[in-house]
Amino acid sequence: MKLLDVDNAYAFCESACRTSSTTFYSSFSALQINKRRAVHAVYALCRWVDDIVDGDEEPSIIETRSLREATRERQLILDTLHPELSPTLPEEEHRHRLMALVDIRLKLTAAFEQRITADEHPIFIALQDVFARYNIKLTDFETVLEGMEDDLYPVENASWDELRSYCYKVASAVGLILIEIYGYEDRSARLHAIDLGIQMQLINVLRDINEDMERGRIYLPLDILHSHNLNIEDLRNPEIAKSIAWKSFISEYVAMIKRHQESANHLFGYLDVRARVQPEIMADAYSSILNEIVRRSGDVFTQPVRLSSWRKLLLGLRLNLRKARAKLRL
Repeated sequence: MKLLDVDNAYAFCESACRTSSTTFYSSFSALQINKRRAVHAVYALCRWVDDIVDGDEEPSIIETRSLREATRERQLILDTLHPELSPTLPEEEHRHRLMALVDIRLKLTAAFEQRITADEHPIFIALQDVFARYNIKLTDFETVLEGMEDDLYPVENASWDELRSYCYKVASAVGLILIEIYGYEDRSARLHAIDLGIQMQLINVLRDINEDMERGRIYLPLDILHSHNLNIEDLRNPEIAKSIAWKSFISEYVAMIKRHQESANHLFGYLDVRARVQPEIMADAYSSILNEIVRRSGDVFTQPVRLSSWRKLLLGLRLNLRKARAKLRL
C-alpha cells in the first residue's frame, strides 16, 4: 500500500496560502511549525472552495454514480432552503460546481474518519493529519460549505440577522476551526472567535459591494438600507456615495462592526502569546480597511478599497514586533 506523503501535502497547502494572500501567509509565521502547517491546510481548503463557487477555478472531479446521487440529494436539501430561488449559474454549470462541493464534503468526512488514501488531493491528506492532531469539529467545515452553497444562489439579506448568519457560516466557522489549532483553556474563546469572524466578514461585505453585485449578491441588510431610504438600485449608482442617506447608512453599519470588534478583541487574551499573533495581525489588517472606508466617507463604489503600500509595510512591522515580543515571553 502506498504511504501517505504528509510532508508534501502540507507543502502544497503552504504554497497555496503563499500564492493566495501574502497578508494571511505572513500572519501565520509566528505559529509553531505543526500549528502553522495545520493552519495552512485549513486556509488552502477554504480558498479552494471559495474559488470554485466564484468561478475562479474550474473544478476537476471524477463523476461516479454515488457522487451523482449524493449531489442529487444535496440539491433536494438546497431546494428546501431556497424554495423561491433559482441558481445563479446555468443548470449544468451549477450542477458541476455543486458536485465539486459535495465531493469536498465527502472527502472531508473521509479525512475526519481517517480514510483518506495516498491518491487523494494533497489538501485532504494534510487535513486528515490535522483532524488526528486537533479537536476540530467536522460540523464547522460543513458550515463553511453551507455558506459557499448559499453563494450559488442570488443573495439578498433581509436583515442584520440574515447577514450575521451568513458571516457565521463563511468566517466565524473558520475561526472556530482555527482556535482549536491555536489552543485555548476557556471556552469563552469560542464566543469571541465568532465575533471576530463576523466583524471581518462585515468589512469584506462593505469592501466588495461592486464585485458581489456583479455576481448577483446583495449582502447588505435590506431593512436597514430601506430605513435610510435606500434600495438595491441605488447601490448601482456610484453617486450614492455622496448622498446623506448613504453616509447615514454607513454610520449605522460601522457602528455594528465596532460592536462585534469590541467582543472580538477579547479573544486574544485567551490564546498563548504565539497563537494570538495571527488573529491580532488579521484584525489589524481589517481595521485598516475599515479605517480607509471611513476616511473615504463610505465611498466603496468609485474605486476599489485596498491597503496602500505603506499600510502593508506598517502591518509587516507590527507582525515582526509581535513575533519578537512573543519569543521574549516564552
